[in-house]
Amino acid sequence: MSSGFSIGLNALQANAGAIEVASKNIAASNVSGYKSSEYLFQEALSRSIQPSSSGRFGATGTGGITRRAYSAGSTKYSSSPLDMSINGDGMFVVGLFKEPSAEKTFYTRSGQFLTDKDGYIVSSSGLYLYGYQANVDATNVTDQVGPLKEPESPMPPNPTSSAFVAANLDARLPIVASKKIVAGQGEVDNTLDVNYPDTYSHVQQFPLYDKLGRQHSVSLYFRRVDEKLYDVYVNVDGQIFATESSEGVINIKMPSVAADGGEEADPVAPVPVARFGFFEGRLVTVGGADLESPTASAQGATTLTINLTPPEGDPIDPALLLSDPIEFKLDFTGTTNFASAFEVKKVEQDGYAAGSLSGLSVDDKGFVRGQFTNGRTVIAGQLQLATFRGLGGLREVSNNTYQATDQSGDALLGSGASGIFGSIRSNSVEEANTDMAGELVRLMVQQRNYQANAQSIRTQVEILSVTIDVTR
Repeated sequence: MSSGFSIGLNALQANAGAIEVASKNIAASNVSGYKSSEYLFQEALSRSIQPSSSGRFGATGTGGITRRAYSAGSTKYSSSPLDMSINGDGMFVVGLFKEPSAEKTFYTRSGQFLTDKDGYIVSSSGLYLYGYQANVDATNVTDQVGPLKEPESPMPPNPTSSAFVAANLDARLPIVASKKIVAGQGEVDNTLDVNYPDTYSHVQQFPLYDKLGRQHSVSLYFRRVDEKLYDVYVNVDGQIFATESSEGVINIKMPSVAADGGEEADPVAPVPVARFGFFEGRLVTVGGADLESPTASAQGATTLTINLTPPEGDPIDPALLLSDPIEFKLDFTGTTNFASAFEVKKVEQDGYAAGSLSGLSVDDKGFVRGQFTNGRTVIAGQLQLATFRGLGGLREVSNNTYQATDQSGDALLGSGASGIFGSIRSNSVEEANTDMAGELVRLMVQQRNYQANAQSIRTQVEILSVTIDVTR
């Protein structure tokens, strides 16, 4: 009779455990990344140590264990780029300290992150998000792991040190004559005049930046003087033309206000400071004004060096002040002279102004990038992902955060879009994988089972009462 009480009580305890698991699944159904659990019933057995039992097993009731389901939950859109979900088996790696520690490193599928007052990316509970750190120039990542942090703001300016211009100069345009007829003056030099497009063939502009991040504009005027030759004029900020060059180096002193308060006059009319030589429609050399039509064997440099010097006095326009001398190389490789419309193929330069951080983004590989108001984008790091061979052995430290144990084994680490870890989706949140309808049904079933087992104990009490009455 005592075994009947034991069986009933064990069954009540097991059903209470199942109700507790179902209740937790329902209560945590709104927790991002929560993984629901299932209560598995099993028969509880004990082996008798009495010789008369012949080693048989005797039922002592039921028990159970909890098994967690790591299947992915559905995802929903989020307006925050730091809300992320993983399309695969990976888990985010988070930690309690800035210096990663095995004892205080945790794993979660909850991808709701934000930045703290110091710019670190943290979970809603304040855990640091770990990842691979950015290299020195923020163009890639290293293998060093630590807490991810948004890029420093503002970004300091970077002066221009090199530029690249490639264009097609239309070979169908006529040669610009060196002389022209002017009424009352006769034949005069046909000097370049920016106000008269017939004095040049093409013009191309590109920006450059000084050490303080001020933007300046360089204008290149191309003038066809022969079937294979183009003279090049260089103007800065629309204020001054370069007047001299030597061996591919062009020196320009920025204009200043004269001592009497007027503008210093340009001493001479614009003059070519370089000449492009083409062969079969391709640029083969950049030389001085005395360069002759090149042949098939003519192969020379296709770059110019430009030196800009600040004005000696006050600048004509304060907005055009050059803070320090600038020297940069200008590469024209790829420039052509085909019989097609003028086309700019490529214009690049490596300088930029100062900028403030305007936003963060995360790609499918987990690279965290910062966008700045100056148009620059830098890499702040790459998320580290983890998975385990023994997922069932993870220890739950909160409704969506886990810690490795001996049963789970060491974490297998990697990055997004590689192996089994899965790709990362920004602007999305993984919801709990709780099946609400299934949990409600499970609650009703366990309630019925609990009532049935309670009835078995009540029956045992009644039988015991009858037995006691018989002995009276």
